[in-house]
Parts: sequence; C-alpha cells; structure tokens
Amino acid sequence: MTDQRFTELLGKQLAGEISPDESVELESILADNEALRAEYKQLQTYFESETAEEENIDLVFDRIRAQIQVPDEPRLKVAKNKGYSVWLKIAAVAAIVLAGVLVYNREAIFFNKTDQLALKQAQTKATEIKTIILADGSTVKMNSESSLRYPEHFSGDTRNVYLSGEAFFEVKKDAQHPFIVHTEQLAVKVLGTAFDVKAYQNDAFIETTLIRGSVAISLKNNTKQTFTLKPNDKFTLVDGKSNLSQLTHFSGTGTDRVMETAWTNHELIYKNNRFDEIAKLFERWYDVKITFKEPELKAVRFTGHVDKETIAEALNVLKLIENFNYSIKGKNVYIYR
Repeated sequence: MTDQRFTELLGKQLAGEISPDESVELESILADNEALRAEYKQLQTYFESETAEEENIDLVFDRIRAQIQVPDEPRLKVAKNKGYSVWLKIAAVAAIVLAGVLVYNREAIFFNKTDQLALKQAQTKATEIKTIILADGSTVKMNSESSLRYPEHFSGDTRNVYLSGEAFFEVKKDAQHPFIVHTEQLAVKVLGTAFDVKAYQNDAFIETTLIRGSVAISLKNNTKQTFTLKPNDKFTLVDGKSNLSQLTHFSGTGTDRVMETAWTNHELIYKNNRFDEIAKLFERWYDVKITFKEPELKAVRFTGHVDKETIAEALNVLKLIENFNYSIKGKNVYIYR
C-alpha cells in the first residue's frame, strides 16, 4: 500500500465519491495506523464543515500550489480534460499535510482565507506565564504549556489567532475586523473584550470564560450552532456536549476572585474539584508528573488555593482534609494511602 493510494482513497471519501470496496480498503488502512487516524480525523472535521465549500477547497489547493511546486498535470491517473476533480484536490491537500510539509502553518491553511501563511509562534513551558502584544494592540497572557500562532500583521476582514493550551485575551475593539481565536474544536469570535480560553490537548474539556464584553462561540463540527456569552458566563465543551454556566467566584482574604482566571495573577484556585483535576493543574504549575497509585483517590474533592507554596506544601494542605500520603522523586510525584 503506497501513500499515494491512501490519499486517493481519503480524497474520494471526503468528497463523497468513494465506492463500497474502496471504503472498506480505507477503513482497513486506518485501523492499522494510529497516526493516520489522527490526521484523518482532523482533515475530516474540516472538509465536512460548512466552511469547506468547493470554492474554499479551490482556494486551499491554489494556496498550497503557490507555496510548493505542484505539477500542472496531476500525477494520479484521471480522465483527460477533467482537470482537478474535487476529490483529487482534497487528496492533494491531504498528501501535503501527511508528508509533513507546511505542518507548522496547518491552521492558517485550513481556517483562514486572508492572513499570511507565515505565522509567528509563542510557546510557554511548564511553570511559565508569558504576555504577548499583538499587532493590533491586543494582549494575550499565556498560561503554562501553551502555544499561540499569530500573524505579524493582521490583514483581511478578520483577526485570526490559533491556540493550544490556555490564554487570557484582552482584545482591542475593532467592529470592522472581528477577532477570532481558533482551537482544535471551536472558534471564539469577539469585537473587543476580555476572556479566557482553555483548550489543552490532553484535557477532556474545553472552556471559555468571559469577564467583560461579549463573545460568540461556534463548534468546528457544527458551525450552524453558536453560543453567545455575557459577562460572568462560562462555556464548557466535554465529549462534544456543550454547557453554559456562571463563573466560579472564590471569597478569601482580600477581594473576591474568579477561579477560572486566577492564574493570570499567579494563583491557582480550585473549588470542589476532583483530585485528578487538581493534579493536572499542579503538573503545569510545578512542572511535575503526578501518578495515583490508588485510583479511588482521584475522585476525592478539595477546595483551596495555591500561591507561592511549593508542591510539598500544597500537598500537605490537602492532607489536612483527606488522609493520603505522597512521595517526590525528582519531577515525579506519587499519591497513595
């Protein structure tokens, strides 16, 4: 089985032109290759979305041809005088992505018609918080283990950025050029506002919280459905199911704080959270790996906050509430009874 054959089948399937036998053949290939399944899922989400109309596929194909040398005559055997069919264009796009070409700018190719393909990238490590000032004057405060791709200069009708991880945005108002934050599963569209987007790839949920202004959220797999948030609203997407709720306020010493954005002030707040949820926060906060030797401990719930405490001090506070033990070996933390 060649890569060319796989992209042929993929293009036909996404274009709705695959035969039953070819469909079985494609399913067999995907069943045997986890990496291809992941790439296929991402491509399928895009091409089956409302944005993937034929003229947009033409645009994507033409942009790729402009970036690399694609022959005027397709190498795949097709009938003469038909030019590039829809499935062949899709297959060409898939082949470029699967080959690793333009992977760095994949979001720009699939989600944005007007921004330049060349995107800058900012990243944060565990324990790190970084602030980025965009070309329009908007500011982005990035939480630990996050990645933001953005153009050096915004162009076109919208201002597009691409987030993996968590960031707090304060967007300069520009009614003529909406600001859109793209994540793997959703897009957050705003004019000018302050909000937080949490979309870590290894988390089971995606979360958007609004402090002021308004935002509209659309799902990548269902662009017809949108959710409009008001100040103090929180949108959560878990396993494809969406939910609107209120932000969690935490009253302690000093003024009332919002749990979801406390990290921007170098503070972690958790309220009735499961131990395994808190463990993920601690892993990014302290740059450690936490392992539960007894799974039942994961479901224990805690309320509290962390400021300047060490990982040992933070765990000792939790031990006052629940009976457990821990050991620390380098960057590995083990939780047990």
